Amino acid sequence: MEPLDTSALPAPRSMAAVNTSDTKLTLPFFDRNSGLNVALVAFSLILAVVWSPLGLLLWPGFLLLEDVLYFGFGRSLLDTEVAVQRGYQFAHVFLDRVSGHGRDLGFNLYDGELTKTGPRAQADKWAFMFAQLGLKPGDRLIDIGCGYGDWLDYARSRGVDVVGVNISLEQADYAKTHRGLEIVARNWKDISGDARLREQLFGQFDAVTFMDTIEHYVPSTHRKSLEKQGEIYRQMFELAAHLLRPQARPGRVFISCLHQNDKTWGLQANVSAYFLTRYHSGFYPMGPDGLSRWSRDWFNEKARWDKTEDYRLTGVLDRDHFQAPKIRWTLRKLGMIPLLLLCDPHHLHKWIEIKADTWMRLFGERRWDEHYDPQFRQKVSYVILWWLLLERAAPVGAAAEKRSGN
Repeated sequence: MEPLDTSALPAPRSMAAVNTSDTKLTLPFFDRNSGLNVALVAFSLILAVVWSPLGLLLWPGFLLLEDVLYFGFGRSLLDTEVAVQRGYQFAHVFLDRVSGHGRDLGFNLYDGELTKTGPRAQADKWAFMFAQLGLKPGDRLIDIGCGYGDWLDYARSRGVDVVGVNISLEQADYAKTHRGLEIVARNWKDISGDARLREQLFGQFDAVTFMDTIEHYVPSTHRKSLEKQGEIYRQMFELAAHLLRPQARPGRVFISCLHQNDKTWGLQANVSAYFLTRYHSGFYPMGPDGLSRWSRDWFNEKARWDKTEDYRLTGVLDRDHFQAPKIRWTLRKLGMIPLLLLCDPHHLHKWIEIKADTWMRLFGERRWDEHYDPQFRQKVSYVILWWLLLERAAPVGAAAEKRSGN
């Protein structure tokens, strides 16, 4: 990628330095997953009292059964969409400064210049995206999986009208309360089936972005079924096509998504992937064409960039970043642990993921090396971060006719 000239761009905005761990929780505590978990914990304790201490094994036995069903047979007794929300909620409760401090829930763009400050590297990322999308003042942008709204806030500062969609209710509330952004607090998978949302959103935007969230769209129950993976990805791309205005110029989509590479995964990589799945829930598309293959009915791939080293080095240079964070303990955080243990069947897995450094392990050898070396990383990393720029190939109706063979 050519070095980015940022001399004519606005300076990074001064955002409110609010720690997200101090803001309120929004996701209801009792849902299908938490209800089942609370019932099992209670029943385990009752069995231990009235029968035998062996009754305490009921709860971990259930978690083991869930693992067998989930990873062995592609089935789950839990709601995988709620599991995604719980992953975001964990970060919201226990991590600080994930928004408005020169970082967000993605990564920064260093492109080899590791002396950049966090805010500068973050603004460079946004400026690059802004230019590649061809955005101009007065255009409309929608960001699916918008996090706390950092990218949308930047685009708005350059005269673009913005809307975000977010499954995380805590993040959506933060983006609305602290940034005044328009946020649709829903799962994107619900948009096409909701007449009100279709009327509100379809045909309204000049560009669509999916930044570092697609990894959570397909549950690991689908990892052995290319057909099931493709069903979700095609739904995603069809939604993007519907969101674009018919006259949008040039009608582009920008994606940041971790992929599995073709490297053979050993025991250590698979163990890391297990705990990452139980923290974040999801599945990485496979191979260099793992995601864009599903876009071709609606979009042409215009460009792609390997930004794996930028992702890794964001965590290396900034230990407030979520990849391997240092937790700053408060009484509030300590008090949340027993509550989340009851509400989240995989709360303990999240702590193991952090303490075992499982995220960084997927980058392979020398994962903490403070050098920018994309060629080496391609050889050793189990994951690759692709930036994809797509451009509309055909109207939605034409794409539907093509698929039906008419």
